[in-house]
Amino acid sequence: MKISFLSIICTAVILSGCASKMSVISKSFGTLSTGEEATLWHLENVNGATMDVTNYGCRIVRICMPDRTGKIDDVVVGYGDLASFEEGDRFIGPVIGRFGNRIDHSSFILDGVKYDVDANEHFDGEPVHCHGGRKGFDRYMWEGETVRRDDMVGVRFHRLSPDGEQGYPGNLDTYVTYWLTNDNVVKLEYEATTDNTTVVNLSNHTYFNLRGSEGCYVMEHILQVEADTCVQNNSHFCPDLLLHVEGTPFDFRSPHRVDYRIDMPNEQLRIMRGMSACWAIRSRDGTCRRAANLYDPKSGRGVEVWTTEPALLTYTGRAFNVQNYPNGKYGPIDKFAGMLLETIHFPDSPNQPRFPSTTLHPGEIYHSTTEYRFYCQTEK
Repeated sequence: MKISFLSIICTAVILSGCASKMSVISKSFGTLSTGEEATLWHLENVNGATMDVTNYGCRIVRICMPDRTGKIDDVVVGYGDLASFEEGDRFIGPVIGRFGNRIDHSSFILDGVKYDVDANEHFDGEPVHCHGGRKGFDRYMWEGETVRRDDMVGVRFHRLSPDGEQGYPGNLDTYVTYWLTNDNVVKLEYEATTDNTTVVNLSNHTYFNLRGSEGCYVMEHILQVEADTCVQNNSHFCPDLLLHVEGTPFDFRSPHRVDYRIDMPNEQLRIMRGMSACWAIRSRDGTCRRAANLYDPKSGRGVEVWTTEPALLTYTGRAFNVQNYPNGKYGPIDKFAGMLLETIHFPDSPNQPRFPSTTLHPGEIYHSTTEYRFYCQTEK
């Protein structure tokens, strides 16, 4: 059956009785083991849709959106308390940086100088740098302030990453702003400047399940991706080949269940031990264009992903299990409970000139925008 993916925002009739104006409320979110105090911001739009974010790691804690009946529920998989964020899986909901995903051999060359960055992974005896190293952007407390525009409210986070942090050159002055609009759009804006040539690749690592807090096997969701080519990784989980998606498990040019070809023999599935992919989005011209659509037929919730980034990376939570993830917001987090929709420059870009550059020079401004445009389809 063909499913229409037009963005249908639930009507005011369905959402009658919800809040009449935008609001932002902040409160204490607890204390880290370091003694640092965290804050939680609660954003609400005129429809009653909400988002919770915290300054510990610039994390998205909750996004609550309506289903086809008007029921508003949380579509973010993960933790709900500060202790779990600090002690559990680092990469649930935070900003990732200074470089998102991996840098092979944990090194790169800029202006003839080799930089060795923190090797927090090893494959086949080789060092690999992942998500900013052992103390990436997700491990820091950020400054945060409320911001407003005519039709949206948000929180703007700021942090100065010092020269040499995790091996990166340059003092990187970084801003991350999370917005909630009255059209049920969650907008992420990243901005950075440097005083020395460096590399930057910022993203967010939130897991989605559009069924809501009841959860489900996320592989039942329907996915469409605006991409004709996909990365095949090497044994270090870094890009090796760019292959056409036709005839592969990663051909989502038309909508399919996420697992529709999960049992097909495929080298990328073998290397990654499951459904994990990085697509090259069409029309990589730096404009904000549609990258993907994810839809849950049962609830009617969907989300279109729009971005200025050249790539979309997904991962379907195969490492989740109830034994190691007992502290989820709504109970233990099971295998395939959530899916990344991670907009990003290509992994290992500093070492691979075929990809768009991630180099940032003094006097330049790094800027990236991603929009998660939530909707609900009113008819099954």
